[in-house]
Amino acid sequence: MRNKIYLILVVFGLLMIQESKGQSLPMYSQYMYNMVNINPAYAGTRGVPSLSAIWREQWVGLPGSPTTKSFTYDAPSENKKVGFGIQLYDDKYVNYIKRTGVNLYYNIKVPVSERGVISFGLKAGIYNDTKNLNNTYLGASSAYLTDVTYASNLNKIVPLAGAGVYYNDDKFYAGFSAPDVITFSKVKDYSSDKGLFQVNEIHYFITSGYSFDLNDEVQVKPSFLLKATSGAPLEADLNTNVWLKNILGLGVSYRTAESVLGMAEIQISPQFRFGYAYDMPFKRPNSHELFLRYEFGRLFPNNKSYKLY
Repeated sequence: MRNKIYLILVVFGLLMIQESKGQSLPMYSQYMYNMVNINPAYAGTRGVPSLSAIWREQWVGLPGSPTTKSFTYDAPSENKKVGFGIQLYDDKYVNYIKRTGVNLYYNIKVPVSERGVISFGLKAGIYNDTKNLNNTYLGASSAYLTDVTYASNLNKIVPLAGAGVYYNDDKFYAGFSAPDVITFSKVKDYSSDKGLFQVNEIHYFITSGYSFDLNDEVQVKPSFLLKATSGAPLEADLNTNVWLKNILGLGVSYRTAESVLGMAEIQISPQFRFGYAYDMPFKRPNSHELFLRYEFGRLFPNNKSYKLY
């Protein structure tokens, strides 16, 4: 076990110091219900096998608005010392950029107190980066681009790597991660337009949250997410969710200089949850997001993990 921890820490360190570039990351409003999207150390934290899906339609009504779909399965090992997962996703940006890929997650979990566990996680994946340049449109000029760079569609298989650390107990969680770290190369030598490839700096995420019991029936769960990347201001999501009898959850969130949003979650059964988020950006059309999760709790009937969300 000590050797595994050492290996993951070494790899995590290498990923943190590497001067590399990464893909643009889709941002979910209901990220706190499936944080494997931003931190590979989260996989298996809920203590039971879990299948979840998110479907986000961003800036609805805006031509070429982004849409994202992801399906994730994650679980702990039966002895709860390891977490693992797999994610399939499809991202579409404007009318000509599409990314379809798969991510694999693995982490080891180390008890550090009677109720606290710290997880060290790694992520590896690939995606197919497609640029349908024949659809590239100049907008108001009502003309298609004719440069040779845009004369054909571009496709490339791009590898991904990421790392994260995550702590949780029955009331509190905190995490730090860099989910996508990659040296991005050009798709074709004849292209000199770097704007085609969305070369971005590494994104770093810090997350934390706490659960307060007002009484036996009401819980208040404030949380935040900080996102940092070189060349851009620090961004934050500030969230508060109130749960009634662990069945109905209502929440609000503020994304700095970007939007406010409302969330509603319902625990339809002990295993099945449905959620909806409605984003109201300050300068763009509104966004919609659906969340579904099903937990296979009966596979681990003696589960004693703590589920803050």
